Amino acid sequence: MIKTGLRLFLLTFCLLSVAAIPAGGQSFKAYVRAAEEALEQKDYNAALQHYASALEFQPENTGIQFQYAEIARRFYAYELAEQYYSMVADSKEGSRFPLANYWLGVVNKSLGHYDRAKACFQAYLAGRGTEEPYVSRATEEINTCGWAKEMAAEPEPVRVENMGRKVNTDYSEFAPVQTGDTLWYSSFRYGLEEDDHRPERKITKVLYQRGNSRGRPMRRGFNDDAMHTAHTAFSLDGSRLYFTRCQYVNATEIRCSLYYRNKDKRGRWSSRAVKLPEEINLPDFTSTQPSVGYDSTLKAEVLFFVSDRPGGPGGLNLWWARVEEGENNFSRPALLPGLNTDLDDITPFFHTPTQTLYFSSEGYPGLGGFDVFRSRRSGGWQAPENLGAPVNSSYNDIYYFLGKDGLSGYFSSNRPGSFYLDENNKACCNDIYRFEPIPEEPPTGDTLPLAGLPPVQPELPATEPDIPTRLEDFLPLALYFDNDEPDRRTRRTTTRKTYGETYEAYSRRRNDYMEAFAGPLEGDRKEEAAYAVDEFFDEEAQKGHDFLMRFSEILLHRLQAGEEVEIFLKGYTSPRAKSDYNLALSKRRISSVRNHFQNYKDGVFQPYLESGQLKITERPFGEAEAAGTVSDSLDDLRNSIYHPDAARERRVEIQEIKRQ
Repeated sequence: MIKTGLRLFLLTFCLLSVAAIPAGGQSFKAYVRAAEEALEQKDYNAALQHYASALEFQPENTGIQFQYAEIARRFYAYELAEQYYSMVADSKEGSRFPLANYWLGVVNKSLGHYDRAKACFQAYLAGRGTEEPYVSRATEEINTCGWAKEMAAEPEPVRVENMGRKVNTDYSEFAPVQTGDTLWYSSFRYGLEEDDHRPERKITKVLYQRGNSRGRPMRRGFNDDAMHTAHTAFSLDGSRLYFTRCQYVNATEIRCSLYYRNKDKRGRWSSRAVKLPEEINLPDFTSTQPSVGYDSTLKAEVLFFVSDRPGGPGGLNLWWARVEEGENNFSRPALLPGLNTDLDDITPFFHTPTQTLYFSSEGYPGLGGFDVFRSRRSGGWQAPENLGAPVNSSYNDIYYFLGKDGLSGYFSSNRPGSFYLDENNKACCNDIYRFEPIPEEPPTGDTLPLAGLPPVQPELPATEPDIPTRLEDFLPLALYFDNDEPDRRTRRTTTRKTYGETYEAYSRRRNDYMEAFAGPLEGDRKEEAAYAVDEFFDEEAQKGHDFLMRFSEILLHRLQAGEEVEIFLKGYTSPRAKSDYNLALSKRRISSVRNHFQNYKDGVFQPYLESGQLKITERPFGEAEAAGTVSDSLDDLRNSIYHPDAARERRVEIQEIKRQ
């Protein structure tokens, strides 16, 4: 039996190949022995391939057919599993494998063949099926198949669309979370660094998509090349980002723990990852899939998560803990009452506006595989309700996320229409889907959430974490420049250009930077380099410009209120030119920022500058504090100009504010 640590990721785990290994000089017994050894090492992909090779010798061997079907089912290669379970059930030796009909019913239900599935469950009970809990489950499934068929035939008026190739790949993408115009998600497609296992194992990284751009990995060390990083969740005020780190404990099994990072003063996620305390991350067990919400009954911020720790009814279960005041402080975790089953209950998401918990489960009547359920928090937890089609399908539907509007959102599924590594067997993989309601008529007045539940207004902190509200909150505010700008090839220390003019010209050169830095590379290295350039322009250059405009707006309000303010600017350059040239360049850059304040809104700051109520103090530093890793070679344009690290050195910082 595949344990829960692996099952947690088998929902995203990719079957690399189901083609038989060429028989060559090996014998049937040698392949069976190799398969059994692989099973002992929990290397299920290798075991499947060895069994496939054994079947080349003895294609009618019922025992090997059954083992082959078992592993194919666990890899969600439903059509392959259905083929081989059928061979076993129809063979003369089928009575030796009474569970073949039971599992044949399960995979047929997963394929949406509800009538066939019902017949298989009936055949299991009519045969020699006496083993629990399979007898009870088969009896329940006979009743469920008719209901599931009706549900699938009468879908809700909801449009479901695959997010396409800008987000999804042939591997698994999952755990979507949206903040503003940014979609955060996890992708299980990256090679494990220095892995001696063959085939090379994959790991997960956290990516983000802003607007309609291509998704790209979070950088600055957020992802680790030696372990899985996945499952993002944000604190209520947006200052903390929870996530999961998982490590392989053998060939395929993994164990996960929960971590978080805090935001620093510049709005970046801290380089320090804090592991949640042992009460949350119980040693030798998995804790994963965080979700954060405000519980209006408890009047507290609550962390929901999934664990296979003792104390639950079985498998993976839903747990919760109160987020307490202070650093890394939580209440003792408790099992979520009344919602867990003896099968897997996973991927919680708490929708704070409607006080509703969404989660996926195999333990309640469903359309097949994992279905999404919801339970309203009203004092206690109400009985779970199946969301029905089309959000649910006969396949695995997991990681449900509902937007603030209560109408649209995202989820992950391996349903038909998803991208596969192996089209022949359709094994793996989850894609991210977006859903939204299909209006029956133009909306009039207020609309209810998709859940059909009246909204609840909890006592939430009134903060906007991504938009600073005080001048000090912006510091240090970094403003970036193109190479040798403004005003190339001069030793003047002033310029007529404003920072906004230099930034606009700089932003138009993004593709030039992309081509120069990523163009010479190939494969994953080229993709990573392109991500790095995109991230610099989006997360640093553009953010700096946007923050300057917001900073200026707040500054004006402060001055109008009678405050006296002094701003301290520091100038930097990359180390390509001589120090005296760079010193003049840093002064020109400071001059462009001064020009911004002098020209802002047709000179609204000018009276304050003339009266001394607003002072701008310059502290040019040239390249004196440039990072030692940045190239200063005039011949190495790729690294000395176009490398994001070099681009980060070409900046002016508003680094200090003094107010009287």
